[in-house]
Amino acid sequence: MVIIGSEYWLFIALVAMAVFALALAGWITAKKYSSAFYRSLAAALAATGLLSATHALGLGVDADVLFWRRVGLVLELCLGTALVFAGSVLLANTEGLMGRVVRWQARAIGVFSIVVSLCAWSDGIYALPHSNVDLTPLILGRLGQGMYVFLLLAQVLALAQFEQVLRAGNDPLRYRIKFVLIGLGTLGAYGIYQAAQLLLYREWIPQLVWVAGCTTLMALTLITYGLGRNRLREVKTSFYVSPQILYGSFTFLAGGVYLLVTGLVAQLIRASGWELSLSLSTMVLFVAGIGLVSIFFSRAARAEVRRFVFRHFYRSKYDYRAQWLEVTKAFGASASVEAILDRLQEILSHTFGASRISIWIPFEADGRYHQVRSANTLPPPPPLDTTHPLIARLSSATQPVQLDGSLATGTAENPEGVRPDQFLQTTQAVLCVPILSDTELLGFITLSRERHNESYGVDDYDLLGAIAHHAAVLLAHARLATERHAAAGLEALHRFSAFCLHDLKNLAARLSLVVQNAREHGQDPDFQQSAMQTVESTVRKIQALIAELSAKEEPTRRHVGRELVDMGELLNETVRVVPDALRARIDIDGHGLPPVWAVREQLQQVLLNVMLNAQQAIELAPRNRGEVDIEVRCKHTDGVVAITIADHGPGMAPAMLRTLFQPFRTVKPEGLGIGLFHSKQIIEAHHGRILVESEIGRGTQVRIELPTADARVSTLARRNVASGKQAKNPAHDVVKCADR
Repeated sequence: MVIIGSEYWLFIALVAMAVFALALAGWITAKKYSSAFYRSLAAALAATGLLSATHALGLGVDADVLFWRRVGLVLELCLGTALVFAGSVLLANTEGLMGRVVRWQARAIGVFSIVVSLCAWSDGIYALPHSNVDLTPLILGRLGQGMYVFLLLAQVLALAQFEQVLRAGNDPLRYRIKFVLIGLGTLGAYGIYQAAQLLLYREWIPQLVWVAGCTTLMALTLITYGLGRNRLREVKTSFYVSPQILYGSFTFLAGGVYLLVTGLVAQLIRASGWELSLSLSTMVLFVAGIGLVSIFFSRAARAEVRRFVFRHFYRSKYDYRAQWLEVTKAFGASASVEAILDRLQEILSHTFGASRISIWIPFEADGRYHQVRSANTLPPPPPLDTTHPLIARLSSATQPVQLDGSLATGTAENPEGVRPDQFLQTTQAVLCVPILSDTELLGFITLSRERHNESYGVDDYDLLGAIAHHAAVLLAHARLATERHAAAGLEALHRFSAFCLHDLKNLAARLSLVVQNAREHGQDPDFQQSAMQTVESTVRKIQALIAELSAKEEPTRRHVGRELVDMGELLNETVRVVPDALRARIDIDGHGLPPVWAVREQLQQVLLNVMLNAQQAIELAPRNRGEVDIEVRCKHTDGVVAITIADHGPGMAPAMLRTLFQPFRTVKPEGLGIGLFHSKQIIEAHHGRILVESEIGRGTQVRIELPTADARVSTLARRNVASGKQAKNPAHDVVKCADR
């Protein structure tokens, strides 16, 4: 045999790989012959080594290329069979019918490979062209095309098995066999590539030997590395192949066979020699592509594939773990009743093959059950009354209810209601699933017969019951959330009403003080004038409060009516409504206070509320006639007007100070518990703050701090400069800034 040129080094490489593969196969056989997986691996390595040797022997100038190619074809059949056996050994331990199918599948491929290999020397496999010189390409015959179609399908099946093992296997097993399977998959992938090339171009060219050599080198490297990590440990486990994986693999194989058959039909049309054969074959491929897409997106087709997979490969009809993960994921972002019903309809349509699926829930308005979701576009049937016999059965059922002829007639209790036969005729329901929360029927699901008129079994009942229970929990939570939202709205309304009631209480207290003083000073003209002013002011405040009741915002959040307020004048006006029996002294620092930008009535409301609280506190303590009952001090420091109202009452404990500004907390029998909370909101709305200091036995001191109007303008100006804006009207901008 004569080897020339660059083929010499290829020959040396192929011979080296052949020797290494055969040696590795012999070593594995000697060490682990008892393991079915290692026997399959050794067979694959032996076939790979011999195939590399035939490639090397066919490189010579005087070599019989046709003979060695036929030998190579036999070895390729052996390699494909060994790959299928290697994958089937790992999957054969799977429980159920699938394990038996995998074993028989591998045996059938082995027997067919032996039968086909006997035809390798037929002239219908390979043929030399008439102008045969050197390494002229070999022509693939009709019989050869059929053999390579078989090789293509066998190695696609082997790759699908390897993929299932790697995806379904867990560590440490997957760690031990990963690179071995990847190496075997590399050999299978090259076999698919070579078969596709031969089927497409119908000729074998010597350049394929270079590709085969490189692929074999990579595969041997991966297998050797994987065996080095594994150290020939026993590879035996029971794999659980997820139905999703099997469904995807089956769909992939079915689609591949469909496309292969379509291609063969198109090729036969082209080979017929008809005048429009090219256009007709193109049209066949186009129509077949559209049909494949339509089938993949058909709910009926998906249901048929799943039914086939579960019937022929699994004992149970459903993979409950995967189904439950799908259900929880679908309902994950469903917060409202409408979203829950939408997700429930999608899950039912996706999982079950019934042609008609509907969901019914009761309406609060009429108390009857209405169809709210349906898998078809037919008009909804009339609603069912609670006296309907089906509702009675579902209310007491703990599992899906199988419908029969007993519901096909009306009942004496419901002579004028919707007849059950009309319900059955519209929905074609044979199974109803109650959606129960404790003993309350929140709704129910109806399903017609599955395709092929199959009956629903225990697996269907279990899955439907789990889905309905989960939907019932979500619907109950959604209803509670709706009720909480309504309760929060009522609470907000109650709080707003409490604010207004508190204001009315303070205004009534002012009028009460006027009445009390009128008994003693009713004839005094000065008192009459002051009383008229107080009454007029109180009426004005009541009218303003009535206007606030019709507003959408709380009073503390509204900023209309702001003006420049003289705090000294406001304090004197407020003190005048305090009873004479309760002495108060106002001490103002300096000749006057700078004005603040505020709602006058709101600030007076805060001051009056604090003073009335001080009055009520003093009434609980022994009177000290030598001391002033209430001290009101007011001073201006660094753009802040500070008002301090101190009493000599009993004081408060530290525990009371902790919750002092929380709403609806009070120790007074007639109190509402929102006075100080409301006052704090008002002061903070004016960009101020209110602080309280108290000590048991020594009294309480309330300090209110408000920014002056000049300080607010300066603050606003700094903000405008920082944001690149220029204020045109400081007073107007102060009003706008109050909302910030």
